[in-house]
Amino acid sequence: MLASLVAGLLLGPSAAPVNLGRTFKLGEKLAYKVHSTIHIEQKLKGLDTAVPQDLDLSYGFTTEVTQLKPDGIAVIHYLRPTFTEVRGETFNSPPKTTVDKANLDFQLTVSPINEILGMKDLTKKKKGGAGDLGFSILAFAGARQGGAEAIGRFISEIYRLSLFVGSFDSALDFAPRMSLDDVNVGDTWRKTVGYQPQSLKGKEGKQAVQRLDYVYTYRGPMVSEGRKIERVDADLDLSTDLAPFVNQAEDATAEETGLSKLPLKIKAHIAFDLDPVTHRTILAQANTDGGFEIWATDSTDEAIIQQTIKGETAMRLIGVGKAPTVGKSH
Repeated sequence: MLASLVAGLLLGPSAAPVNLGRTFKLGEKLAYKVHSTIHIEQKLKGLDTAVPQDLDLSYGFTTEVTQLKPDGIAVIHYLRPTFTEVRGETFNSPPKTTVDKANLDFQLTVSPINEILGMKDLTKKKKGGAGDLGFSILAFAGARQGGAEAIGRFISEIYRLSLFVGSFDSALDFAPRMSLDDVNVGDTWRKTVGYQPQSLKGKEGKQAVQRLDYVYTYRGPMVSEGRKIERVDADLDLSTDLAPFVNQAEDATAEETGLSKLPLKIKAHIAFDLDPVTHRTILAQANTDGGFEIWATDSTDEAIIQQTIKGETAMRLIGVGKAPTVGKSH
């Protein structure tokens, strides 16, 4: 009994489950800054040196709560005026900066778990847009037209996930996606962020497009950059071979398409610092590491294309204010 009492005093009382639901306030206006960078190195068969390519993307956005609904649901006015793209120096050209006047203007209905329940596009003049990043998919030598299109589509998804910018589903603007249930430290939950071909269990050689999920973990209260926060981490780990899916989609054999294997991997980790009271995101820091190889049936000693991908993204809350009230809570 004495040992149990001592252990209880040392460990302290067990923490009660926490509801990580976000609290919105009518008229509240937040300003965020997002910066993302991706470094790609591509090596072609027969070459000893990989060719690097860098791309930086940044934008600012604001959110204003214009209406509160039952169950804590908020109607939010979202603005993203510009989108800046910086392409790194190449052998043929110096660094190039492009500022896109995106003028994104949306009315969003957002739940306390950061799920977007409704979206109304208020943009008057469309130029670019969420998901239109101006990032060109590299040419994939050695694959036929139909296969190349399928390959490009799924590898483009990897770029999107590495940059954490684009549509609201993959961007950090409304993240993390919270759990519907109260959580204890160490609890996990899943949210789908994309789809990739993966092998079907019990069906050797067969593949289908399946969900690609982030696994969220509640790490509990801690101190970050000198302030008290609640920490939520998110992890993604994908390792698959696209070749069987591409050949399956073409209804052809590897010998007919010329594509023998296409291993693709990506690992991503995001650390979210949440305000301990409102649970809005104060800081999100994300890192990705991945790549792919394209192997032809007539090239067994070396991949015809090898590409590594490294990405870093940070989203920081830079301003908090109260905008004039434009509606009534109901």
